[in-house]
Amino acid sequence: MFAISETFYDILFRQGKPVAACPGGAMLNSAVSLGRAGIPVELVSEFGRDALGDTICGFLKENKVSGQYVTRYDNRKSPLALALLDSANNARYSFYEDFPSERELKSNMDLKGDDILMFGSILACLEPLSEGLNRILGKAARTGATVLYDPNIRKDFTPDIDSIGHLIDSNIRKADIIRASDEDMMSLGGCRNADEAYDYVLGAGGDCLVYTTSGRGVYLRTPSLSEYYSTPDIETVSTVGAGDSFNAGIVYTLCREGIGRKQPGNIPADAWDHIIGNGIGFATEVCMSTENYISREYALRLVS
Repeated sequence: MFAISETFYDILFRQGKPVAACPGGAMLNSAVSLGRAGIPVELVSEFGRDALGDTICGFLKENKVSGQYVTRYDNRKSPLALALLDSANNARYSFYEDFPSERELKSNMDLKGDDILMFGSILACLEPLSEGLNRILGKAARTGATVLYDPNIRKDFTPDIDSIGHLIDSNIRKADIIRASDEDMMSLGGCRNADEAYDYVLGAGGDCLVYTTSGRGVYLRTPSLSEYYSTPDIETVSTVGAGDSFNAGIVYTLCREGIGRKQPGNIPADAWDHIIGNGIGFATEVCMSTENYISREYALRLVS
């Protein structure tokens, strides 16, 4: 499977003091969770050819994530993300980048019908990388690979959502599954609930929505299903990476159960129960640590 998004090195702050640091970025977080869970995964991303970039590459290798489709830029610093945690352990971000004017997203991979491709967040709405991304998405459409899209809107990075709304709508149209948070859909279309969010997705050309809320459950909407799933009450340590790990739980189940090639509208309710259940399980695990991915111990329990 292929995971496409930006890469940052995350530094978490609580009450003005750094408390943790680790490689991050939406789909990198998902990829590491999947690598730890034994799913072969390729990261498609970009960062600098510097000491921090070397650290990120070493971390990917350690967690069984291939970086052969990562673009590295000479004489450039790898991006940083400062995550400032509030009293509820939700993050406000500051981003620092040093990219060249000419940027590249590698798109020379071979996709097959049983592949799964997940993409989203900041990189999916960057005009300089849109050509490479669209080549990859075009390959996915031609081969029948399953595509999951997470808008993962970062208002700290792009405060003018209207300027990228057309790109997000285009991405929705190209995806088989859209996993979006209540905050994403409120920012994007002023959607106040799962039904309004699904109406937006339908209007943009999608038809399968997994709508997550902050501690208030998960909603599934497809042409044939309308389901609600409760989430456990937990004491959070950090919510950074929670949505990314939810996505990893979805993809993990699609891969392990061999249902990735089914159109989402044809996936039965009991299979969705398992898919969403693993998404909730992955996200819950991540919320109880300062890491952005499932722990190795949790991954071992999955396969035991």
